[in-house]
Amino acid sequence: MRRRLPVALRMALFYAISYSGLGVLVPFLPVWMAHRGLSAVEISIVLATGQLVRIFGNTGFGRLADYWGERRRVLMGLTVASFLSFLVLVPADGFVAILIGYFIASLFYPAQVALTENLGVLAAYQRGYDYGRVRLWGSVTFIGGTLAVGGIMPLAGPEGVLWLILALLGLTAATAFLLPDVRPDKGASRHGTIRGFLANPVFLLFLGANAFVQSSHAAYYTFSTLHWRAAGLDDLTIGIIWSEGVLAEILLFAVSSRFVHRIRPTQLILIGAAGGIIRWGVIAATTDVWALLAVNWLHAASFAFAHLGAMHFIPRAIPEGMTATAQGLYASLGISVAVAAATFAMGPLYASIGGLIFAVMAGFCLLSAGFGLALDRRWDGRLIDFRA
Repeated sequence: MRRRLPVALRMALFYAISYSGLGVLVPFLPVWMAHRGLSAVEISIVLATGQLVRIFGNTGFGRLADYWGERRRVLMGLTVASFLSFLVLVPADGFVAILIGYFIASLFYPAQVALTENLGVLAAYQRGYDYGRVRLWGSVTFIGGTLAVGGIMPLAGPEGVLWLILALLGLTAATAFLLPDVRPDKGASRHGTIRGFLANPVFLLFLGANAFVQSSHAAYYTFSTLHWRAAGLDDLTIGIIWSEGVLAEILLFAVSSRFVHRIRPTQLILIGAAGGIIRWGVIAATTDVWALLAVNWLHAASFAFAHLGAMHFIPRAIPEGMTATAQGLYASLGISVAVAAATFAMGPLYASIGGLIFAVMAGFCLLSAGFGLALDRRWDGRLIDFRA
């Protein structure tokens, strides 16, 4: 069956299945944690710890994929490990138990997401399909997962969140055989070191630009649902607001082939930062439903434009045999460390200033724009030598 299906269709199916679980986990796992008795500060500590732990999983499994010269077997193993690790949370009760369980899950699940992206981009560049139109199916099912929770929460309660995550992770592991066996060219360099990456000023500017725009979502991912609930919005409305943002992301991915090869990846990141400044500024100012619906379309900028910039920077700037390592470092240092630091701060900040934490996130996007401008001037558009 796997060989009879086109590579683009196989990747689209895997994105669709695997990202449905992400659509449940990202907005509603904090609600499950609160139901299990965790305070706002404890939730921020658990989530931030997960962001730090994923540094080792993202970097380690990315390096392993480059060392083996393939992605498929590593990714298949990660889908199984992700499912088993979330099972640890089922009996977890109280702060320490949930912290330990999420620590374990964060070693595998984020690495699964990062390596899926690397395989998807590598396959797009090798096989010639439109990455945006394949990737959008992950966003479609992200919406499906989010809306499903908003609809079933009144029936199953917050406990249903974890069981739905487990069901979708199990389905992901069961269908991982669909993944294409796409490998870097045999002659592609695999001799770059992590030290070489981190000593390169262009790559560091790339990490900085993405770190600030992606970590600007920390308050959104951690406390937007709780903040809007406290303001009187029901779960279905919150699900619609979340889904609207992802719908904007889908529409952008659908048309991205018209511009991603004409606009420099660095400029895509800058568009993302500018959109984030506007988006978080409005969300900080109001909880009015219509205002939130009007501005959350800018998820297409703060996430999707920035994401496209990063995903197209890596294959254009990194030798093919080192892209999994680069993806792992991007996911770890360009996202996880920054998001972890921001998330650690979100608990105390939210407890003291409430929704004004989104104004802080707008400031993060301003910093991202500064790094992005420097990157755009420094990178010459060619492959970088990362040998230390």
